[in-house]
Amino acid sequence: MMQSNKLVQNTVIIGFALFAVFFGAGNLIFPPTIGLASGTNWLQALIGFCITGIALPLLAVIAIINVGGKFEDLTKPISPWFYKVFNLLLMVGIGMFVTIPRMAATTHELGVKTFFPQVPSIVTILVFFAITFYFAMDRSNVIDKIGKILTPLLVVILTFIVIKGIFDPIGSPIATELKNPFSNAFINAYQTGDVITGIFCAPIIIAAIIGHGYKGAAMKKVAISATVIAGFGLLVVYGGLLYLGAAGSGLYPKDIESTALVSELINRLLGNSGAILLAITIALACLTSAIGVTAVIGDFLNDLTNNKISYRYGTLIVCLVGAAMGTLGVEKIINYAMPIFLALYPVAIVLVFLGLFHKALPNPGAYRGAILLTFIVSLFETMGALGVNIQGILNLISMLPFSSNGFSWLVPAIVGGIFGTVIYKLAFKKQEQVSFIEPEEKA
Repeated sequence: MMQSNKLVQNTVIIGFALFAVFFGAGNLIFPPTIGLASGTNWLQALIGFCITGIALPLLAVIAIINVGGKFEDLTKPISPWFYKVFNLLLMVGIGMFVTIPRMAATTHELGVKTFFPQVPSIVTILVFFAITFYFAMDRSNVIDKIGKILTPLLVVILTFIVIKGIFDPIGSPIATELKNPFSNAFINAYQTGDVITGIFCAPIIIAAIIGHGYKGAAMKKVAISATVIAGFGLLVVYGGLLYLGAAGSGLYPKDIESTALVSELINRLLGNSGAILLAITIALACLTSAIGVTAVIGDFLNDLTNNKISYRYGTLIVCLVGAAMGTLGVEKIINYAMPIFLALYPVAIVLVFLGLFHKALPNPGAYRGAILLTFIVSLFETMGALGVNIQGILNLISMLPFSSNGFSWLVPAIVGGIFGTVIYKLAFKKQEQVSFIEPEEKA
C-alpha cells in the first residue's frame, strides 16, 4: 500500500513538472490571441492548437522513451552528424534565442511592468535569469524542484482563471474574417515551441523517473501516466484561455499585441486583483519552463564540447544569452522567431512520428528520406515567408494534399520515407542493415 501511494505521488509530481515545463510564456499569450482571431470558430482553433501544443509534445516524450531515452537515439538512424547539427539549431535557434528570452521578456511586460512601470526591463530580466540559474544548476533535482515547489501554485491560479472565464465570460464570441481557424491555430502553435521542449526535456523527465527507482516497464508506465496528467492539465488551461480570447473577439481589435490582450482580458475578468494573479502566473509559468529548457541546453553544451564547457558554465551561457535577447521585448522576439519555427518545426514533428513507429520501420532509409523531403518543403516555405521570390515553387507546394491545413510537409514525408526505404535496401548490403537495430533497454 505504501509503495502504491509512493508511485501515485511520484507520478503526480512528475506530471505536474511536465505540465510546468511545457506551460511557458507562449502557452499563456498565444491561446487568447488565437481565440480572438477565431471568434465563433474557437473550437476548431482549439483542436488545431491542441494537436501542436498538447498531442505532439507529449508524443515527443513517448517517442524518446521508445527509441532508448535520448534525443541522440532518435536521430541515430539518419547520421551521426545530424544529431549535433540539428540539435544545435534547435538549442541555439529556438531555445537560446527565442523560447528562453521570450519568457523573461513576458515576465517583465505582463508582470513587473504592471506594478512597477519605472523598473527597466533589464532589471527584471537579470533577476529572472538569476533565479533560473539557481534552480537549473542542480540538474539532478531540477524536475522535483519544479514539480513540488513551483507548479502547484501555478495550477491553482490557472484553474481559477479558466473557471472564472468559462462560467462568467466577459462577452460572447463573434464571427471573424479568419478563413481557416484550424490551420491558423495549428501553425501559430509552433511558436509555443513545445514539440521541441518535449524532445529537449524527455531525457531529464526520464532521468527523474529513474532517480525515483523505476526502471523498464515501470519507468514507461510512470512516464505515460505523467504525460496523461500533464496533457489533461494543458487541455483544460488552453481551452479556457482560448475561449477567453474568443469571448473578447467583439471587444478588442484583431491587431492588438499579444501581451496587451492577455493583460486586458485578465483585468476585465478579475478586476484589480487580476493584475496580481496574472503577474504571479506569468512569473511561475515562465520560470518553470525556462529552468527546464536551460538545464537541457546546459547539458547539451557540456556534451557537445566533451566537458570543456561544464554543465554550470553551460547554463550560465544560456542565461547570459537569454538576458541579452530578452531586452528586445516580446513582440520583436515573436516576429523574428516565426521563420525559424517554419524551417525546423516540421522536421521535429516528423522525427517524433518516426520515433513512435520506430519498431515498424525497416531500415534507416525511412528516416533519411522522410526528413530530407520534409526539410526541403519547410525550407521553401520559410524562404517564402521571408519574402524570397519563389512563387512558382510555393504554388506547387500549395497543391500538395493538406497544405491548406498546415500539413504541406505530410505527403512529402510519407513519400520520402517510402522511397528512402527502397533506395537504402537496394544500395546497401544486407549485413550493413544490422546497424538499424532496436535500442537496448536503458532503464
